[in-house]
Amino acid sequence: MPRFPTYPGELPPVLNPWNLRHYLLLAYWIYFRPTALKRYLYQADPELYRRGPGLGIFHTWRVPAYRNLYLMTPGLILLLALALGVPVALAAAYLSGTTPDWVGLALGIALGVPFGVTFGVAFGVAFGVPFGVAGGVAF
Repeated sequence: MPRFPTYPGELPPVLNPWNLRHYLLLAYWIYFRPTALKRYLYQADPELYRRGPGLGIFHTWRVPAYRNLYLMTPGLILLLALALGVPVALAAAYLSGTTPDWVGLALGIALGVPFGVTFGVAFGVAFGVPFGVAGGVAF
């Protein structure tokens, strides 16, 4: 077993996508305790964790801990976008001396996040993969 630091409290065996506390726990792991996320993935399936990058990622969907992590990622992105986007937008409105346009702010967050993620992934795959392959071959 790899040597992981100890943490107060126990890691849940499987993150639950319906539990808001688990979203906050996942955000905490990502920003402040990345080794806790590694330990969570290791305890879910040690053999799959040891495989590392490569084709082993296709086997992760069968493991509930990995699958729930994949299902929670879009919700975590939305949660962090709201938690960071709204205060920044309000601070910008306050510093510029204008009153916030609540409808525009709500529409910007409600439409900007899903469309930004959708088009970012679509263009990243559409252009990143061909240019990455072409660049790799050319190199």
